[in-house]
This record gives sequence, C-alpha cells and structure tokens, in this order.
Amino acid sequence: MTLPDPWRHPRPDPAAHYIGLLADAPRRPLAIFGPRQVGKTHFLTHDLHEAAQSRGWEPVYVDLWGQSDPLGAVSTAVATVLRRLALATGRTAVTSVGALGVNVGLAAPAPLAATTDPAATLASQFAELVRLQPGRPVLLMLDEAQTLVKAGAGDLAMKAIRALFNGHPGSVLLVFTGSSKPQLMSLVGDHSKTAFKLAAHMDFPVLGQDFIGFVATRYREITRRAIDRAELAWAFEQLLHRPGEMIDFVRFMITDAPGLGVRAALEAFKAKNRPDLGFQQQFDDCSALQQALLLEVAAGHKLFSRDTRERIGQRIAQPGPAAPATIHNGLQQLEAKGVLAKSPQRGHYQFEDEHLREWVDKVARQRPSGARS
Repeated sequence: MTLPDPWRHPRPDPAAHYIGLLADAPRRPLAIFGPRQVGKTHFLTHDLHEAAQSRGWEPVYVDLWGQSDPLGAVSTAVATVLRRLALATGRTAVTSVGALGVNVGLAAPAPLAATTDPAATLASQFAELVRLQPGRPVLLMLDEAQTLVKAGAGDLAMKAIRALFNGHPGSVLLVFTGSSKPQLMSLVGDHSKTAFKLAAHMDFPVLGQDFIGFVATRYREITRRAIDRAELAWAFEQLLHRPGEMIDFVRFMITDAPGLGVRAALEAFKAKNRPDLGFQQQFDDCSALQQALLLEVAAGHKLFSRDTRERIGQRIAQPGPAAPATIHNGLQQLEAKGVLAKSPQRGHYQFEDEHLREWVDKVARQRPSGARS
C-alpha cells in the first residue's frame, strides 16, 4: 500500500509535451538541463513515468549521480523490470498448488546467460525485455547523465547505451537530464557521439504560479487562513525555486511560525534549517587554493591569465602569482571532488551545480581575501 502524498503537485502538461516530442521523433533523444533540487527527479519518476505508461511504454529510471559504475546502474534498473515481468501472472511456471488452490508455488525466473562483458549483459537484458513485451517501447530515463561524459566507466556506459539505441530503433527512447549544462551539451552535441548529437536539448521548466497556487491552497486547507501569493512567490525565489524546500518552509510556517508573516518566517526558517548550509560546507571543506579557484570560475575569469594568477597568489598568501602547475593541480582536485567539470572551451571550467556557482558568486566572493570559516 502506498500512502497518498497531499503535497504532490502533478505536472501532466510538461510530461505530455516531452512524451509527444519523443513519439514524434523516436530517433531523437531529449536532453533536459536543470539545476539540482528543482524537481527533475520527482518529475521523471512520477509525471513522466505515468505519462509513458499511459502511452503503453515501459519506463525505466536510472539515477547516475555519483555512480562509479553507471553501466552497472543501468543494468540493475533493467534487471528490476525484467524480474517484475517474469514474476507477473502467466510468466512463471507453477510448480505446486496447495489445498483449494490457496498456496501456489512459482518457479524462479530462468536467469539470463552469464557473461563477463557488462555491455553484452545489458544488450541481452534489453533483448529479453523486448521479447517479453513486443511492441511496447522502453523509455530509458537517465538522470544526471553528465556522468557518461567522463572517461572510463562513463564512456563505457555511453557506448553500451548508444548500441542499444541504434540496435533497437523505435523500441528504445532516451531522455537525459543533467545539472551540468556544459557537460550535458558535450554528451548530446559532440559529433563523435553519433547517436546523441541530434538530441533535442532544452531547459527544465521550474515550477511557477501553478505551484504557488497549489501551496497557497494547501496552506488555507490546513490553517483556514489565506496567504499572500505574491509573498509566497518571493519566498520561492529566495529558496532557488526548490519545491522540496518550499514545502518544508510552508510547513514550518504552519507549525513553528504561525504568527509571522512570510518574510519574517523565511528568516526564521533559514536561521533554523540553513538551506544554504550544504554550499557553505562544500566551500569550507576546500583548501585556500581551491576556494580561490572557485571564486575565479564563478566570476568567469580566465584561470591562467596573469591577473587571475596574481589574485590567487594573494588569496593563498603566496608571494607573486600562482604557478600554472599549481592552478592545474587545484582544478584536478576540484574535478575529483565533483565540484567542477571541464568546459568544452579549452582551459575553462564549469560548476557541476549551477546553484553552488550562484552561491559562490554572490556570497563567498564578498569575504575578505583568505578568510576561512
């Protein structure tokens, strides 16, 4: 039994739009960019999932964020669907029947042929999926797909997915999402990745007035009081259009700050919950060199120019400009942390999380040089 979520705000219109685009051009994947925590994952696992099912498609969701083995993550997701299908009525052999037919024994699904090649394993899994459901396209939703841009495991997974896409024309539909626009664009715009260079890319629409109206209605239902929607919209903007944090804030207003206005309640909410604490912690966990580099990347400066190297030298209390090798090492460290990623433009870097970039640019940059928390 699944409990209903009274705070869920369905988004059938954008889901229907994306499904329509895929149906109209099944050989053209969709690449959707959006900062973290603006509702992409919930949209994929609920709205797009339901819209795909209503079309008779089989949705398969894979979260690639932080995955050291993205190909294994895809295989696991497909294996889960296969097991569900194999255990469905009529797909498993009956081994025994108890008195009055109450207890029924089912044979375990026959395993697929073992292979030491992960790409071959995925290929056989998809072949089985297509066999079990002929005429039912598979919608493969790859969340935080910029992982596939990285050399090694990411590149291996990308090639395997490309092979599936090319090997099952019209039977495998692809949706990529990512919080790093440069990396996502590299995945779908690099001409060496022939299956993906024709992907349609677009920005994920953040929630707007419909969501504000929904939240205001929920507030009125619970408190029997009206609330200023313009003030709620202002608070949502302050919370970086993150629906989860917005719901937490409104619930905080109801339970912890019933007598405060929206602006005063938001100050109290931030003081108690610190929604920017993750950014603060990420920044404070960096070395002085790494912090200096983050400030320069956020400001859009040329990282190896003389002026930039002099500013970095001052921030790390070093006489003279920082050496190019020092900057290169610091950038590699930030890449390893998953904070920065190489930009398609040579010598440039981008933040993995656009909201972290905004925080660094607007908040951390105001600190005195060399200041640490």
